[in-house]
This record gives sequence, C-alpha cells and structure tokens, in this order.
Amino acid sequence: MHARRQFSSSLYLCPSSSSSLSLRVGGTVGTRILLCFALAVSLAGSALAANTPETLHAFQAPGDSGDGGSLYSSLTLDSAGNAYGTTVDGGAYNAGIVYELSPEGGGQWKETILYNFKGGSVDGSGSHANLVFDSAGNLYGTTVGGGLTAKGCGSGCGIVFKLSPSADGGEWTETILHEFTGGSDGGVCYSGVIMDSAGNLYGTNIVGGVDGVGTAYELSPTSNGDWQETVLHSFAGGSTDGATPYNPLTFDAAGNLYGTTYTGGAHNLGTVFRLTSQRSGSWKEQILHSFSGGHDGAMPFAGVILDQSGNLYGTTQGGGTAGVGVAYELTAAGNWKETILHEFLGLEAADGANPNGLVFDQSGNLYGTTVGGGKFNPGTIFRLSRHGSEWKETVLYSFTAGNDGAYPSAAPTLDSAGNLYGTTLWGGPAGDTVGGVAFELVP
Repeated sequence: MHARRQFSSSLYLCPSSSSSLSLRVGGTVGTRILLCFALAVSLAGSALAANTPETLHAFQAPGDSGDGGSLYSSLTLDSAGNAYGTTVDGGAYNAGIVYELSPEGGGQWKETILYNFKGGSVDGSGSHANLVFDSAGNLYGTTVGGGLTAKGCGSGCGIVFKLSPSADGGEWTETILHEFTGGSDGGVCYSGVIMDSAGNLYGTNIVGGVDGVGTAYELSPTSNGDWQETVLHSFAGGSTDGATPYNPLTFDAAGNLYGTTYTGGAHNLGTVFRLTSQRSGSWKEQILHSFSGGHDGAMPFAGVILDQSGNLYGTTQGGGTAGVGVAYELTAAGNWKETILHEFLGLEAADGANPNGLVFDQSGNLYGTTVGGGKFNPGTIFRLSRHGSEWKETVLYSFTAGNDGAYPSAAPTLDSAGNLYGTTLWGGPAGDTVGGVAFELVP
C-alpha cells in the first residue's frame, strides 16, 4: 500500500469540442490524448477502491538517473513471471529504454535495463509499443522515431527491432530488422508487432503508403538473414477506407488480421477493418464498421480482441454520452452489428474517460484502463462483466497522480492467476507529469 496525498489538478481529459492540446512525443505530433484546461479541482485521497495496485517499479525523470520515463507500452510477461516493457524517453541517450522487471521476493522487484535506444539516424527512439517474444527468447518491437528521416516524420520514421539476450547477462544486442522510409513502406509505428507461427511479424504505421495515411505490413525473415517487408494494405482514408492506424493487429483462428483506424471511414471518425489473405498472395481489406460519433463512439485508438465465437471487442477514445469514449462489441454472426457495452462518463460521474484496449479473463470478463477520469482525474482500472444481455462496469481503482501513477495509456496484461499488470504514462515519486510506474493489481 502507498500513502495517499491530496491531489490538485487542472487537467481533465474531455471531448474534442473543448480547447485541446496535442502531446508531442519524440518530435511527432500525436493525437494520443487530448488534454483540456478546466477549473482546478482539488480532490482529497479519501475512500479508494478496496484493492490498491502494488508498484513494481517507479520510473525516474530522465536525467542523471539513467532510468526510463513516460510509458505508453504495457507489460509483456514471460513464463518465469518477469515483465518487460519500453519507455518513450530516459536512458543513456534520452531516447527511451527496454527494461525487465524481475520479482525478488517479499514484494520487491528489480529493474534491469536491457537496452538503451540511441535515436537519431543510427537507432530508434520513443518506443510506444508492447514487446513480443519468439520461441528462442528474443524480443521484438517498434519505435515511433529514429532511423531514416523524411517528410511527415522529421525526427525519424521509426524502426522494427529485435533484441537478443546477452550470454554474460549484460545489455542485449539489437538488430534493426527494418527502417521505415515514410514512403510506400510507411513510417511512425505507434503499434507493436505480432508474430505468426512461422516467425513473420505484422504491424501498422500512421504515415506513408500510397496516400500518406499509413500501412499494414508484414516482415518475413529471408534465407540470408535479412528481413523483407511486404505492404499488405495501404490505407486511403476518405469515406471508403480508414486512415492512421495506431493500433496493433490481431489474428483470428483462420489467419485473418483485424485492426482499427483512428480516422477515415464514412464519417472520418475511424473504422474497424479485416485483412484476408488471397490465393494470389495479396490481402483484401473489408471495412467492418465505420464510427459515426455520438452514441456509436469515435476515434478508436486501441485495437480489437476476439472471443471464441469470433466476435470483436474494443474501445473508442471519443463518442458516447459524455464524449469520452465507449466499449463496443461487433458480432460476427450478425454482419458485424455493433453493441455498445459501456459509455464512459468521465470525472463528474467518477467513471473513466478515454479508454485503452481490453483483455479477457478466463471467465469472460473484460478488463481495461482509461487515460483520464475516475475519482481523482488521472485514470482508472475497470472491469466489464456480462449480466444476461447487459454488461456492468466496475471501477476497480482510480489513480491519484501520487505515488500510484497517472494516466495509464495501455491495456493491462493478465497472468494465469488473473492478476492485472500495467503501466502509467506519468506519476510516481518523480512527479505527476514525468516518470511513470509499473503496477500489479489483484482484482
């Protein structure tokens, strides 16, 4: 348990109709979260949720500490219970790090910095993405910046990388698998990659492609040790296609790929799409849903997950009753009919605002985090449980921007015991607009 302090904040995540400020990370203007200036709200850390997250590691502000800071990625767990992630900044070159958190007993966790990104033309920088393991224990991920520069990605178009463990336990070895050019191959990867059974990698980026609004791509290892990129789909935007896919992709059992775009579609408020492999070797895109705003939701930043029946579940950053997002289901057998599971209501209702991605537990409950809202402004952890044909939300925890962290900006991860692991963008002892924490919550 951590001591609570009184928290005064003038920042509240709110509908885009308010005066807003886009965060700039790694030289790229992002639309990740919109912050609007409201009247200062002074909130006392009084009655909190029964279960409080345990802080696994509090990241220090970039500088002499050498630690990372600003966490958009969640945690990836290995079979031994170690957790892995990335930071946007900090480290030896202030371009972010890849880290490991290892349990040491007695509730203590040890951080090991596996790799310091160098940024610039020699390496990636500003990683927002979750990591993925292969069967040999190598880690794969992406960066938003660094590498080659081009129009639309002035601080670098980003890379896909592999990290291989060191035999002596030191810093891991990085191999750059692909440097994006910002041209036909795309660039600026907010999403990470997923891996198929053959070891091929799949992901999305938000610039480049034929129409300059992003691509979905595959990277395949070749016999000479290089990796070959194939663009599966170049997004066109406009009324017939999505644009700017920030999300990771998801496979179904048949090998189809699913994802979302933040903009584009019939109302320019984002889409849910499917990519299906054709006999010719190409991939065909189908738009499953175009968001229309209002009750429907708008601007999905998170990807989608599937249940055993092939139905899709996800969230949007905007739309809903309060304009701060919804959780939705698209039913495969119903021609992808949308059902709204929950409309987030934000700070005034002590509910979350601007939800991240979702994850299922073994009982079919959905868990997630929100960037803002809750009792104290800087986000929540929530559960959605099915009750007959309805879904009920339970706010499991409201962050305070104290030592517990602020603005969780990634979906949580579940272990086999049903415990939740996650990160916050900022907060912890370093301060409420720097740092960040990695946490565990027992629901």
